[in-house]
Amino acid sequence: MEKEQEQKIESEEERIKHEVKEEAKEEIKEEIKKEVREEAKKEKKRPRVGLITGVSLLVGSAIGAIIGLLFAPKKGKETREELKKKAEEWTEIGKEKFEETKEKITPGIESLKKRISGAIEAGVEQAKKVEQTIRKKVAEEKEEVEEAVEEVKSDTD
Repeated sequence: MEKEQEQKIESEEERIKHEVKEEAKEEIKEEIKKEVREEAKKEKKRPRVGLITGVSLLVGSAIGAIIGLLFAPKKGKETREELKKKAEEWTEIGKEKFEETKEKITPGIESLKKRISGAIEAGVEQAKKVEQTIRKKVAEEKEEVEEAVEEVKSDTD
């Protein structure tokens, strides 16, 4: 009889632990989703006109330079050399724009990482608190069951 009660208590403890872990996971997932949505909203609000304008200017200038060189009355060798120089210039400009863009978005990414870490830590802390509460309740229930078992034993003796 006692072993059955203990097994029931243990299985109930396991079930509760599992439920708490699952609830904590869901809470953490929801918090992370919320943070990501908020960050995405902030990103959408940020003006990207400068980047779009820069890229458009870069592409337009490259196309214009190539067309101009192709229709210029120069020898093939001179045109190829100029195209090569322009390609090198535009490659360098592209690298610079890439670095500028990278510098602009890196703080946002770092901020998002910190927020997600904070959300996970908060979720873990919440899960620990819930687990402690459940452990306390299970211990109280176990104690009551043990007292009831002792009562039944003493009544049968």
